[in-house]
Amino acid sequence: MRDEITCPKCDFEQQENIECLKCGIIFAKYQTGHSSVKEINKQSESPEILDRTDRWISRTEKTAVIFLMAFFFFYMVIKRSSWCFLDNVNLPFHEFGHIFFGPFGETLQFLGGTISQLMWPLILILYFMRREKWLSASFCLFWFGENFLNISKYVADARSMSLPLVGGGIHDWNVLLSKWNALNYDHAIANTLFIIGAILMTVSIGWAFFVNPELK
Repeated sequence: MRDEITCPKCDFEQQENIECLKCGIIFAKYQTGHSSVKEINKQSESPEILDRTDRWISRTEKTAVIFLMAFFFFYMVIKRSSWCFLDNVNLPFHEFGHIFFGPFGETLQFLGGTISQLMWPLILILYFMRREKWLSASFCLFWFGENFLNISKYVADARSMSLPLVGGGIHDWNVLLSKWNALNYDHAIANTLFIIGAILMTVSIGWAFFVNPELK
């Protein structure tokens, strides 16, 4: 006696056969075709799911970057005279500038630290812009502006020289402003640099806000 089976299409119960006695489908062909449709649907759904996941990750990354930029912006503007750990990131670039520009004369040797601090983020801005990585470029613009805030604290200290220097070295801006007979203008110059930095950082946050997260 043959086993009973249920038709996968019309649910008609019958004895095992090649085709359904009610709707006439051939079981082998129906099952093969049905499996193929399922597989096609599964394959078409996978890219869509991955695409949604990528978009979610991109938006999350963009939100995180903007949040960090905004947080450090308000912290550094409100705590203007305080030292921020981001200043320690700038320090190696500053010291490298003294070494790199040292052979080009005393003025460039002292100014080289400041030039180097601004040079590297600027190079990265241009690098990411060329590759249309706009979110990365906006973050580097934020770093570029933050360096102006860092430099402004150094310039404002030119007369008092109260900041701790690496190895107790010579104060760059005391030497430079003394050489240029502008030591009494240290606070005015520092305020100008601070304003420039704050504007650049504000622009960078606005830029990041309008960036398409899929073109990060």
